[in-house]
Amino acid sequence: MPELPEVETIRRELAAHVSGRTIRRAQVLDARLVQGRAVDEFEQRLSGARVQTADRRGKYLLLRLDACVLVLHLMMSGRVHLRPAADVQPHTRLVLTLDRDPAVHLVDVRRFGRAWAADAADLRDILGRLGPEPLGGGFDWRTLQASFRNRRVAVKSALLDQRAVAGVGNIYADEALFTARIHPTTPAGQLSQAQLQALADGVTAALTSGIANFGTSFSTFETTQGTAGENQTRLHVFRRTGQPCPRCGAPIRRMVVGQRGTHFCGECQREA
Repeated sequence: MPELPEVETIRRELAAHVSGRTIRRAQVLDARLVQGRAVDEFEQRLSGARVQTADRRGKYLLLRLDACVLVLHLMMSGRVHLRPAADVQPHTRLVLTLDRDPAVHLVDVRRFGRAWAADAADLRDILGRLGPEPLGGGFDWRTLQASFRNRRVAVKSALLDQRAVAGVGNIYADEALFTARIHPTTPAGQLSQAQLQALADGVTAALTSGIANFGTSFSTFETTQGTAGENQTRLHVFRRTGQPCPRCGAPIRRMVVGQRGTHFCGECQREA
C-alpha cells in the first residue's frame, strides 16, 4: 500500500504538472471508485474545474479545485500516471483530461482505490480522524506521548493507527522502530521519553528517506511517469529477513504483529 512517501512523491509530481490547468473532462471508468455521490454528479463537479494545487493529508492525495477538492486514496494498488488522454491502459478507473496533455490517469488493478469530489463538510468526514502529520513542524516525542498514553497495544500496531500518526504504514513503521532500537511488541504506553524521542526521530528519518528516494517499490507503486521508486534499495530491515543487520550483523528476523508482517533485528531491538 502506498504510504506517506509514495503519496508525497505523486503529489510533488502532480503539483509540477497540473497546477493551474483546467479539467476539460472527468471520465469515470469504474463506478466503484466514486464515493459519496453519483458518478454523473462526480464527473460534473470536476469537469471544467481549474486545478489550484496538489496537497496531501496522511495517505490521501488532494487536488484542490476551484469548485471542490478531489480526494484520492490509492489503497493497495492504485497508481496515478501522467500520459496522453487517449492512452487509456487496462485497469484504468478514472481519466482527467486537461486543457493539454498529459492527462491524469488513475490505474488500479485490485479496484480498492477510492475518490471523492469533496466539499468542506465532506473533507471533515474523510480526514477528520487522522492524527498529526509526522513531517509537520510540531511533530516530536510529545506528539507520540499524547497518542500512545495508556495504550497497551504493541508500538508497531500503534504506529499503524492513522489516528495516532497520519501516513505511516508497514514499511516505514519497521524502519522507524529499527532506527529507534525499539522492539515492535513493546507496549506503546510504556515507552520512556528517551524512546519516544528516538522513535519520533526514526519516523522522520524513515519518511524523509522515502521521499528523497521517490518512494518504495516492491510490486505496484510507480511514479506518475510509470517508473519505480528507489527507496527499496535503502531499507534497513523491511523484507530483509535473514540478511545481516546493517548495524550489528545479526540476521534480520520476521514476526507477525497485529496481523502485519514485521521485520526487526533481535539484537538491536531487544524485548524489554
